[in-house]
Amino acid sequence: MFVLIRDYPVGLAVTKKIHNLIHYLHQLNIEISVLSYRSKFKQPDYKIDNNDIPYVSIGNDLKLLHLHKTISYFAKGLKNINAGKQRGHKNVFFCIGPLNVENILFVLWAKLLHYKILFDINEDYSLFEDDVKLISRLKIKTTNRLDILTYKWADAFTVVSSHLRNKYRTLTNKPVILIPVTAAKNFNPEKVLHRKGLKVVYAGTFDLKDGVKMIIEGFLMFNRDYRDAELIMAGKSDQQSKYQNEYKECKDVVFKGYMPDAQFYELLRNADVLCMCRTNSGFSNAGFPFKLGEYLATGNPVISTKASDVCDYLSSDDVYFVDFESPEGIADTLKNIAEDTGKARRIGLNGFSKYQLHFSPESNGKILIDLLINL
Repeated sequence: MFVLIRDYPVGLAVTKKIHNLIHYLHQLNIEISVLSYRSKFKQPDYKIDNNDIPYVSIGNDLKLLHLHKTISYFAKGLKNINAGKQRGHKNVFFCIGPLNVENILFVLWAKLLHYKILFDINEDYSLFEDDVKLISRLKIKTTNRLDILTYKWADAFTVVSSHLRNKYRTLTNKPVILIPVTAAKNFNPEKVLHRKGLKVVYAGTFDLKDGVKMIIEGFLMFNRDYRDAELIMAGKSDQQSKYQNEYKECKDVVFKGYMPDAQFYELLRNADVLCMCRTNSGFSNAGFPFKLGEYLATGNPVISTKASDVCDYLSSDDVYFVDFESPEGIADTLKNIAEDTGKARRIGLNGFSKYQLHFSPESNGKILIDLLINL
């Protein structure tokens, strides 16, 4: 398998999902190579954190208008794809995300080399709503225009939500397989909730779909009566500075920014409550909240809205559900957790059981294996 992905091995939610899936495949002796292209993060030298899947990173901080560097970038990518094909094997080209101006030549080259092309789709960019920079808007528009080639060149698709499965099944007769978010186990069986100094955590991208303002406002309502509580906001986004400026006087709201993996997963593991409060927008419901899988993998109580397919996997026995756009609901739920930590722990453990069933590398890796065998 040759994996084409924006960020690897250091990255955000999609990177973690794909790493967990291909690491499972790698343990089954499937040969895997990864090409990380135009990563937002400077990627480390191969190897890191005992990752034994070979990868190459090209084009970090590349500006596509720098012609000579761009030619070199594409040449390196094409060379790696050619070297990744193994004679006598079934060769699968796993493209993470749809076609765009940055990866189209790589996918075309793989198609010409007779790789089986598998696209992994995580968002519906036709519903994208955030106010982003001009270059990002142009990229999204070209991605939508290239969808017709994505359908044509693919041999199969993996998607993260029922919305995407239904959309692609109406547009192509190729196999479209639903594989939910996939997170690594991050469970502390000795965890004890701290009622007095409740540590509440949000980790994500701070986009409109994430409902960040509702989480902060709900926490501040709760914080009036529970002065020792703390809200920690982790993640990296262009929009983060807006919230930092708006709430800079709130001493119990702490912005951590991007955190190295070890620190990030320690933060989640040691949290008392984890918040996933996506909005009820078209773009939000089209995908699936990646962080929900990582939250449930801790066994800690989770506050969640009923966005996308969440209710297909979870019930009120597994998470604390709140209404969309309801800081009051978040505040009331935090109070309930603080006043009954025993119930909160039971709900967290139920959520961990659902993680093992629906969002673990083992459960989702088996789905991917079946697809690869039948390609």
